[in-house]
Amino acid sequence: MVTQRGADTYHPFLWEFPGGKIKPDETPEACIKREIREELELEIKILKPMVSVQHNYQTKQIELIPFLCSTNSEKLKLNEHVDFKWVEWNELFELPFSEADEKLIQQVANREILKEYFGKETDKTGQNTGPANN
Repeated sequence: MVTQRGADTYHPFLWEFPGGKIKPDETPEACIKREIREELELEIKILKPMVSVQHNYQTKQIELIPFLCSTNSEKLKLNEHVDFKWVEWNELFELPFSEADEKLIQQVANREILKEYFGKETDKTGQNTGPANN
């Protein structure tokens, strides 16, 4: 799943992987669960950690700590974004992403994790439904 930022945000209308800032004394795993709950009103299950990336946006340095996740629900509420999509492998490379998120999917180890994940047949919530037909 990817989400689209609004007009009045940094990187307007670009796509990103949802998430946010870690609070003091919060683990990255607890952070992603809290942020997805706040931003999308979804409960998620972490399937696998991915490789973090750092990016310098001239005004700030950020680190993205990604996780491959699933959810038991397709229903969500956009509290901070203007749109969302459940995407297929090829769509990841067609959408205009923010620079840091682009860097995340270009990272070789993350591409391998995503290739393996997308090689399995999944439903829109990310639940594995069996082997892929390809």
